Amino acid sequence: MLIKSGQEALFVAIEMERGAIQLYERALMLTDTDDDSLKPLRQQLAVMLSDEKQHLSQFRSLYNGLDAGTEERLALSAIASSVLFEGGLMGAVRQGMLRDRESLLNFAAQAEDKAAETYRAFAQSCGDKQAADMLNGIAAEEDKHLQTLRDYF
Repeated sequence: MLIKSGQEALFVAIEMERGAIQLYERALMLTDTDDDSLKPLRQQLAVMLSDEKQHLSQFRSLYNGLDAGTEERLALSAIASSVLFEGGLMGAVRQGMLRDRESLLNFAAQAEDKAAETYRAFAQSCGDKQAADMLNGIAAEEDKHLQTLRDYF
């Protein structure tokens, strides 16, 4: 996917964070049981959900908007390049990627890894130092999320 500006990178990052928020909300629903062994996992998922909401807020704070045509082109390009999961969260559900705790954690780990990689690539190509710094900082946080998820495999 070709990112031409910091604003384009921020638009896609906002969409990615929206998806991450949906994912962790779903994860909390799937782990909402009386099973005490899941409490540490639920606590970590709640922290990651909070982090993703904060990331969304940070990206929105720098985003000034793009014309509707550019936003649509970027969204379609992101889907085509698998930056955004094709079909969204419901597509993942239909493919069975969120059927149980293990598959959900695996899907979430893949999403965190892809997000960190994508944010770093955007930072290199966006030409906006403030946006690049934010993208690199949030990529490092996504790396922490990935490690947390791997600890539960």
